Amino acid sequence: MAEGHRFIGFDLGAESGRCIVATLQESQLTLEEVHRFTTHNVRYDRGFHWDILAIVGEIVEGLTKARKAFGPRFDGIGVDTWGVDYVLLDPEGRVLGYPYHYRDVRTDGMMAKAFGIVPKAEMYGSVGIQFQQFNTVFQLLAESEWKLNLLSVAGTVLLMPDYLNYILSGCRNAEFTVASTTSLVDPHTRDWSWNLIDKFGFRRGIFPPIVEPGSRLGALLPSVAAATGIDPSTPVYAIAGHDTASAVVSVPAGSHPWAFLSSGTWSLMGVELGEPLLTEDAMGCNFTNEGGVRGTTRFLKNITGLWPVQECRRYWREQGQEFSNGQLAELAAREGFVGAWVDLNDPRFLTPGDMPSKITSCLRETGQAGRESAGFIIGVVLESLAYSYRTTIRQVERVTGMKIETLHAVGGGIQNELLVQLTADALGIPVEAGPVEGTIVGNIGVQAIASGAVADLRAWRSIVGSSFGRRRYTPEKSDYFNEHAAQYERCLRVA
Repeated sequence: MAEGHRFIGFDLGAESGRCIVATLQESQLTLEEVHRFTTHNVRYDRGFHWDILAIVGEIVEGLTKARKAFGPRFDGIGVDTWGVDYVLLDPEGRVLGYPYHYRDVRTDGMMAKAFGIVPKAEMYGSVGIQFQQFNTVFQLLAESEWKLNLLSVAGTVLLMPDYLNYILSGCRNAEFTVASTTSLVDPHTRDWSWNLIDKFGFRRGIFPPIVEPGSRLGALLPSVAAATGIDPSTPVYAIAGHDTASAVVSVPAGSHPWAFLSSGTWSLMGVELGEPLLTEDAMGCNFTNEGGVRGTTRFLKNITGLWPVQECRRYWREQGQEFSNGQLAELAAREGFVGAWVDLNDPRFLTPGDMPSKITSCLRETGQAGRESAGFIIGVVLESLAYSYRTTIRQVERVTGMKIETLHAVGGGIQNELLVQLTADALGIPVEAGPVEGTIVGNIGVQAIASGAVADLRAWRSIVGSSFGRRRYTPEKSDYFNEHAAQYERCLRVA
């Protein structure tokens, strides 16, 4: 690696996306952001959608800026995004309408309808995926309810990173980690669950071949190369397309039993396993078996993360009160322990709206005293989140038989130092926080391994550990969470 390697990574979240140029030289990784953009969405009376062509425009602009800053030659390009959402293409590759946003209400009631077709236990036994109403299978079922069912005329369904890979390379494939979020993939064969697809009445032909993370899709399309100035021989890789899968690649873990937390708008918490775990207990705890790199399974739970904080901040801004994330964390810290909690898995917290009122209403419904101050409300969210982490780790240990000694936390959410400390206190174990740029670091890691620049996943995690600083949080006030655990559980039961 004396001459160094350079990669382009796109990391798209539900709010924003980034184009990062990563340079790997002498086992040190450096990152430079060359373009940041909004992941555009559109609302109108028939739904909540992604403006996918505006997003494509941002991808092209990111590549152009990368070339202007670093020249035309790169060792690879990779894209990761959120899961479950998809783009429908006609047989000629044209987009069939705006793709739906996972927060659209069209999936209301679809889980119950699905279980009427395939019983819940049978479905979990086939795919092992956590039941959430926005999963792709429920979105497809909702699409099939329309009088003009676009699935009947579609040529291909591509999840978000797969569609962007198609735009870059011309290849229509489904990368395994993101495909696993559909609830239509067999975690043992790492292929589509054709039996389940048939039972739901979906046409087999719309599902493209599944490829493993690290697969080379091909060279950059000449048209994209001409528009951006990037060398047309640049390879496009199907990296770990699901952002959480990429984040787990970045975890600089050692040999001791560890769990991961990818912290952001959503919190993804679990462990890396060599095989999927589809037991009745796993289903009862609503764990998911999502795809990982190098044959691994991400056994995890999708938890509401900092979304309520983001929505509170947005609401207060609309009311004329502007708070930074740091200011909100400081206000919550001044409150001290608030002694009030909500069930963040309550469906009311999934959708946008007046989040402060939703939180105070939930407190009233569960017989808890509440205040309308920003510090108190944020404190309720952060303590509730720490308790949900505690519950999840306890369930992981029971279901897997593991004894977790360390939690590795990555992602933008670890910049909320109060939340990370509350997490260490609630779990009673150390939390190793870093890197903040976990998802893009994992994105680059899969490219580096696929290109031969790095030997394997273990070597990559060693590079991550030496390239980025980490902070260790040790439990300080675990007694508080131990003493109030029964009260928190009662709040959940009442809700």
